[in-house]
Amino acid sequence: MKKDTTLYFIVGLVVVVALFILVFGIFFLNDKDPRETFITYHLRFNQVSTLAQDDPVKVNGVKLGKVENISLQGTRVLVRISLRNDVKIPKDSDIRVQNIGLLGERQIGMLLGDSSLFWTERDTIQGQFDAGIAEVMGMAGEVLDSAKIIMNIAHKMLDSTIATQDFRDRFNRILQKAEDLEDQATNLIARADPALQGSLAGLSVATRKINDILDENKVPLKTLVADANDLLGQTNNLMNGADAAVQRVLALTAKLESKNNTLGILLNDRKLHDDLSTTIHSADSLFRLIIRDGLDVNIDFF
Repeated sequence: MKKDTTLYFIVGLVVVVALFILVFGIFFLNDKDPRETFITYHLRFNQVSTLAQDDPVKVNGVKLGKVENISLQGTRVLVRISLRNDVKIPKDSDIRVQNIGLLGERQIGMLLGDSSLFWTERDTIQGQFDAGIAEVMGMAGEVLDSAKIIMNIAHKMLDSTIATQDFRDRFNRILQKAEDLEDQATNLIARADPALQGSLAGLSVATRKINDILDENKVPLKTLVADANDLLGQTNNLMNGADAAVQRVLALTAKLESKNNTLGILLNDRKLHDDLSTTIHSADSLFRLIIRDGLDVNIDFF
Protein backbone atom coordinates (compact mmCIF):
# COMPACT_ATOMS: atom_id res chain seq x y z
CA MET A 1 0.00 0.00 0.00
CA LYS A 2 2.85 2.30 0.88
CA LYS A 3 4.48 1.51 -2.44
CA ASP A 4 1.34 2.53 -4.36
CA THR A 5 1.18 5.86 -2.49
CA THR A 6 4.76 6.66 -3.41
CA LEU A 7 4.07 5.79 -7.03
CA TYR A 8 1.01 8.01 -7.11
CA PHE A 9 2.95 10.88 -5.57
CA ILE A 10 5.72 10.59 -8.16
CA VAL A 11 3.22 10.50 -11.04
CA GLY A 12 1.36 13.52 -9.69
CA LEU A 13 4.62 15.41 -9.22
CA VAL A 14 5.64 14.68 -12.82
CA VAL A 15 2.26 15.87 -14.07
CA VAL A 16 2.55 19.11 -12.08
CA VAL A 17 6.09 19.72 -13.32
CA ALA A 18 4.96 18.99 -16.87
CA LEU A 19 2.06 21.44 -16.55
CA PHE A 20 4.41 24.06 -15.11
CA ILE A 21 6.84 23.54 -17.97
CA LEU A 22 3.98 23.75 -20.48
CA VAL A 23 2.61 27.01 -19.05
CA PHE A 24 6.10 28.50 -18.74
CA GLY A 25 6.87 27.49 -22.34
CA ILE A 26 3.66 29.10 -23.59
CA PHE A 27 4.45 32.41 -21.88
CA PHE A 28 8.08 32.17 -22.96
CA LEU A 29 7.19 31.59 -26.60
CA ASN A 30 4.64 34.45 -26.51
CA ASP A 31 7.11 36.80 -24.79
CA LYS A 32 4.67 37.26 -21.92
CA ASP A 33 5.31 37.62 -18.27
CA PRO A 34 2.50 36.04 -16.21
CA ARG A 35 2.78 38.87 -13.76
CA GLU A 36 2.02 41.50 -16.44
CA THR A 37 -1.40 42.67 -17.57
CA PHE A 38 -2.18 44.32 -20.92
CA ILE A 39 -4.62 46.88 -22.32
CA THR A 40 -6.06 46.73 -25.81
CA TYR A 41 -5.83 49.75 -28.13
CA HIS A 42 -7.15 50.24 -31.67
CA LEU A 43 -4.98 51.96 -34.28
CA ARG A 44 -6.08 53.13 -37.74
CA PHE A 45 -3.68 53.35 -40.72
CA ASN A 46 -4.02 54.13 -44.43
CA GLN A 47 -2.03 50.96 -45.11
CA VAL A 48 0.16 48.53 -43.16
CA SER A 49 2.06 46.72 -45.97
CA THR A 50 3.60 43.51 -44.53
CA LEU A 51 2.61 44.13 -40.90
CA ALA A 52 1.37 40.83 -39.45
CA GLN A 53 -0.17 39.44 -36.32
CA ASP A 54 2.22 39.07 -33.32
CA ASP A 55 4.58 41.73 -34.74
CA PRO A 56 6.09 43.78 -31.89
CA VAL A 57 4.84 47.10 -30.55
CA LYS A 58 7.71 49.23 -29.28
CA VAL A 59 7.37 52.32 -27.14
CA ASN A 60 10.39 54.63 -27.52
CA GLY A 61 12.34 51.60 -28.77
CA VAL A 62 11.28 49.24 -25.93
CA LYS A 63 9.10 46.25 -26.75
CA LEU A 64 6.02 46.56 -24.55
CA GLY A 65 3.29 44.92 -26.61
CA LYS A 66 2.34 43.15 -29.85
CA VAL A 67 -0.17 43.15 -32.69
CA GLU A 68 -3.26 41.14 -31.86
CA ASN A 69 -5.36 41.52 -35.02
CA ILE A 70 -5.45 43.32 -38.40
CA SER A 71 -8.70 44.00 -40.24
CA LEU A 72 -10.02 46.23 -43.01
CA GLN A 73 -12.52 48.88 -41.88
CA GLY A 74 -13.91 50.82 -44.82
CA THR A 75 -11.00 52.35 -46.68
CA ARG A 76 -8.67 52.14 -43.67
CA VAL A 77 -6.85 49.35 -41.85
CA LEU A 78 -7.76 48.77 -38.20
CA VAL A 79 -5.03 47.23 -36.03
CA ARG A 80 -5.72 45.93 -32.55
CA ILE A 81 -2.70 45.87 -30.25
CA SER A 82 -2.11 44.81 -26.67
CA LEU A 83 0.08 47.14 -24.62
CA ARG A 84 1.33 46.82 -21.08
CA ASN A 85 -1.11 48.48 -18.70
CA ASP A 86 1.50 50.70 -17.05
CA VAL A 87 2.11 52.54 -20.35
CA LYS A 88 0.06 55.68 -20.97
CA ILE A 89 -0.15 57.08 -24.52
CA PRO A 90 -0.25 60.94 -24.63
CA LYS A 91 -2.46 62.37 -27.36
CA ASP A 92 0.48 64.11 -29.08
CA SER A 93 2.41 60.85 -29.50
CA ASP A 94 3.72 59.75 -32.90
CA ILE A 95 2.57 56.24 -33.88
CA ARG A 96 3.87 54.63 -37.06
CA VAL A 97 4.14 51.33 -38.91
CA GLN A 98 7.91 51.00 -39.28
CA ASN A 99 10.21 48.82 -41.37
CA ILE A 100 12.78 46.87 -39.30
CA GLY A 101 14.35 44.40 -41.74
CA LEU A 102 15.66 43.88 -45.23
CA LEU A 103 12.95 41.31 -45.93
CA GLY A 104 10.07 43.67 -45.15
CA GLU A 105 9.62 42.92 -41.44
CA ARG A 106 7.40 45.44 -39.69
CA GLN A 107 6.62 46.74 -36.24
CA ILE A 108 4.50 49.45 -34.66
CA GLY A 109 6.67 52.15 -33.15
CA MET A 110 5.43 54.73 -30.65
CA LEU A 111 7.25 57.90 -29.74
CA LEU A 112 5.51 59.26 -26.64
CA GLY A 113 4.67 62.96 -26.50
CA ASP A 114 4.47 65.44 -23.63
CA SER A 115 0.72 66.07 -23.54
CA SER A 116 -1.17 65.74 -20.25
CA LEU A 117 -4.11 64.20 -22.12
CA PHE A 118 -3.95 60.44 -22.76
CA TRP A 119 -5.67 57.98 -25.10
CA THR A 120 -8.02 55.51 -23.48
CA GLU A 121 -8.87 51.94 -24.32
CA ARG A 122 -12.09 53.03 -26.06
CA ASP A 123 -10.36 55.49 -28.44
CA THR A 124 -9.24 54.77 -32.00
CA ILE A 125 -5.83 56.32 -32.63
CA GLN A 126 -4.76 57.53 -36.10
CA GLY A 127 -1.29 56.34 -37.08
CA GLN A 128 1.19 56.93 -39.92
CA PHE A 129 2.89 54.59 -42.35
CA ASP A 130 6.62 54.64 -43.16
CA ALA A 131 7.65 53.29 -46.55
CA GLY A 132 10.18 50.50 -46.31
CA ILE A 133 12.20 48.14 -48.48
CA ALA A 134 9.11 46.53 -49.97
CA GLU A 135 7.68 49.88 -51.11
CA VAL A 136 11.05 51.02 -52.40
CA MET A 137 11.44 47.80 -54.36
CA GLY A 138 7.94 48.22 -55.75
CA MET A 139 8.70 51.77 -56.83
CA ALA A 140 11.99 50.58 -58.27
CA GLY A 141 10.09 48.00 -60.30
CA GLU A 142 7.75 50.72 -61.61
CA VAL A 143 10.77 52.87 -62.48
CA LEU A 144 12.40 49.95 -64.29
CA ASP A 145 9.23 49.32 -66.25
CA SER A 146 9.08 52.99 -67.23
CA ALA A 147 12.76 52.89 -68.14
CA LYS A 148 12.17 49.87 -70.36
CA ILE A 149 9.35 51.69 -72.16
CA ILE A 150 11.57 54.75 -72.65
CA MET A 151 14.44 52.58 -73.91
CA ASN A 152 12.14 50.86 -76.39
CA ILE A 153 10.96 54.24 -77.70
CA ALA A 154 14.58 55.44 -77.89
CA HIS A 155 15.59 52.31 -79.81
CA LYS A 156 12.75 52.84 -82.27
CA MET A 157 13.74 56.48 -82.77
CA LEU A 158 17.38 55.53 -83.27
CA ASP A 159 16.45 52.74 -85.67
CA SER A 160 14.38 55.18 -87.75
CA THR A 161 17.05 57.94 -87.78
CA ILE A 162 20.68 57.36 -86.86
CA ALA A 163 20.67 53.68 -87.65
CA THR A 164 19.62 54.27 -91.26
CA GLN A 165 22.25 54.55 -94.00
CA ASP A 166 20.61 57.65 -95.49
CA PHE A 167 20.92 59.52 -92.18
CA ARG A 168 24.57 58.53 -91.82
CA ASP A 169 25.33 59.69 -95.36
CA ARG A 170 23.65 63.06 -94.77
CA PHE A 171 25.43 63.48 -91.46
CA ASN A 172 28.79 62.73 -93.06
CA ARG A 173 28.11 65.30 -95.81
CA ILE A 174 27.17 67.93 -93.26
CA LEU A 175 30.27 67.13 -91.23
CA GLN A 176 32.45 67.38 -94.35
CA LYS A 177 30.94 70.78 -95.26
CA ALA A 178 31.49 71.99 -91.72
CA GLU A 179 35.15 70.99 -91.91
CA ASP A 180 35.51 72.77 -95.27
CA LEU A 181 33.95 75.91 -93.84
CA GLU A 182 36.30 75.73 -90.89
CA ASP A 183 39.33 75.46 -93.21
CA GLN A 184 38.11 78.41 -95.31
CA ALA A 185 37.53 80.51 -92.23
CA THR A 186 41.02 79.66 -90.95
CA ASN A 187 42.61 80.63 -94.27
CA LEU A 188 40.61 83.87 -94.43
CA ILE A 189 41.70 84.82 -90.93
CA ALA A 190 45.31 84.00 -91.76
CA ARG A 191 45.21 86.23 -94.86
CA ALA A 192 43.40 89.08 -93.20
CA ASP A 193 45.38 89.04 -89.97
CA PRO A 194 48.50 90.94 -91.29
CA ALA A 195 46.35 93.64 -92.93
CA LEU A 196 44.24 93.92 -89.80
CA GLN A 197 47.32 94.21 -87.61
CA GLY A 198 48.75 96.87 -89.96
CA SER A 199 45.50 98.83 -89.90
CA LEU A 200 45.40 98.71 -86.13
CA ALA A 201 49.03 99.85 -85.94
CA GLY A 202 48.33 102.72 -88.40
CA LEU A 203 45.26 103.72 -86.43
CA SER A 204 47.31 103.77 -83.26
CA VAL A 205 50.00 105.94 -84.88
CA ALA A 206 47.35 108.31 -86.32
CA THR A 207 45.73 108.59 -82.91
CA ARG A 208 49.04 109.49 -81.30
CA LYS A 209 49.74 112.10 -84.00
CA ILE A 210 46.29 113.65 -83.58
CA ASN A 211 46.84 113.82 -79.84
CA ASP A 212 50.24 115.49 -80.38
CA ILE A 213 48.70 118.03 -82.81
CA LEU A 214 45.93 118.82 -80.35
CA ASP A 215 48.47 119.26 -77.56
CA GLU A 216 50.65 121.56 -79.70
CA ASN A 217 47.72 123.69 -80.88
CA LYS A 218 45.78 123.81 -77.67
CA VAL A 219 46.31 127.61 -77.19
CA PRO A 220 45.51 128.54 -80.83
CA LEU A 221 42.45 126.34 -80.73
CA LYS A 222 41.27 128.11 -77.59
CA THR A 223 41.90 131.48 -79.30
CA LEU A 224 40.04 130.29 -82.40
CA VAL A 225 37.12 129.18 -80.28
CA ALA A 226 37.08 132.60 -78.53
CA ASP A 227 37.22 134.41 -81.91
CA ALA A 228 34.41 132.20 -83.17
CA ASN A 229 32.36 133.16 -80.13
CA ASP A 230 33.04 136.89 -80.83
CA LEU A 231 32.17 136.43 -84.51
CA LEU A 232 28.98 134.72 -83.46
CA GLY A 233 28.14 137.71 -81.26
CA GLN A 234 28.85 140.15 -84.12
CA THR A 235 26.74 138.00 -86.44
CA ASN A 236 23.89 138.23 -83.97
CA ASN A 237 24.26 142.05 -83.89
CA LEU A 238 24.34 142.14 -87.71
CA MET A 239 21.20 140.03 -87.86
CA ASN A 240 19.51 142.38 -85.41
CA GLY A 241 20.54 145.38 -87.63
CA ALA A 242 19.29 143.60 -90.73
CA ASP A 243 15.97 142.93 -88.99
CA ALA A 244 15.70 146.66 -88.13
CA ALA A 245 16.51 147.63 -91.75
CA VAL A 246 13.87 145.25 -93.04
CA GLN A 247 11.35 146.78 -90.66
CA ARG A 248 12.24 150.27 -91.92
CA VAL A 249 11.93 149.16 -95.57
CA LEU A 250 8.55 147.63 -94.79
CA ALA A 251 7.45 150.92 -93.17
CA LEU A 252 8.70 152.92 -96.20
CA THR A 253 6.87 150.57 -98.56
CA ALA A 254 3.71 151.02 -96.57
CA LYS A 255 4.08 154.79 -96.84
CA LEU A 256 4.68 154.57 -100.60
CA GLU A 257 1.54 152.51 -100.98
CA SER A 258 -0.45 155.00 -98.88
CA LYS A 259 -2.26 157.98 -100.55
CA ASN A 260 -1.77 160.24 -97.55
CA ASN A 261 1.55 161.68 -98.78
CA THR A 262 2.84 163.30 -101.99
CA LEU A 263 5.01 160.44 -103.06
CA GLY A 264 2.19 158.01 -102.48
CA ILE A 265 -0.18 160.13 -104.52
CA LEU A 266 2.33 160.34 -107.41
CA LEU A 267 2.86 156.61 -107.35
CA ASN A 268 -0.85 155.79 -107.18
CA ASP A 269 -2.20 158.49 -109.69
CA ARG A 270 -1.52 157.22 -113.24
CA LYS A 271 -2.74 160.39 -115.05
CA LEU A 272 -0.57 162.63 -112.89
CA HIS A 273 2.31 160.35 -113.57
CA ASP A 274 1.70 160.57 -117.39
CA ASP A 275 1.29 164.41 -117.31
CA LEU A 276 4.44 164.74 -115.24
CA SER A 277 6.31 162.51 -117.68
CA THR A 278 5.03 164.64 -120.66
CA THR A 279 6.06 167.90 -118.93
CA ILE A 280 9.49 166.60 -118.15
CA HIS A 281 9.84 165.41 -121.74
CA SER A 282 8.78 168.83 -123.12
CA ALA A 283 11.16 170.63 -120.76
CA ASP A 284 13.95 168.33 -121.78
CA SER A 285 13.24 169.07 -125.48
CA LEU A 286 13.20 172.82 -124.76
CA PHE A 287 16.50 172.71 -122.92
CA ARG A 288 18.09 170.74 -125.72
CA LEU A 289 16.80 173.32 -128.30
CA ILE A 290 18.15 176.23 -126.24
CA ILE A 291 21.47 174.51 -125.87
CA ARG A 292 21.66 173.86 -129.58
CA ASP A 293 20.31 177.19 -131.05
CA GLY A 294 20.84 179.54 -128.19
CA LEU A 295 18.31 181.72 -126.45
CA ASP A 296 16.69 184.32 -128.75
CA VAL A 297 14.71 186.93 -126.80
CA ASN A 298 12.52 189.42 -128.75
CA ILE A 299 11.07 192.38 -126.89
CA ASP A 300 8.28 194.31 -128.56
CA PHE A 301 7.38 197.77 -127.36
CA PHE A 302 4.07 199.13 -128.05
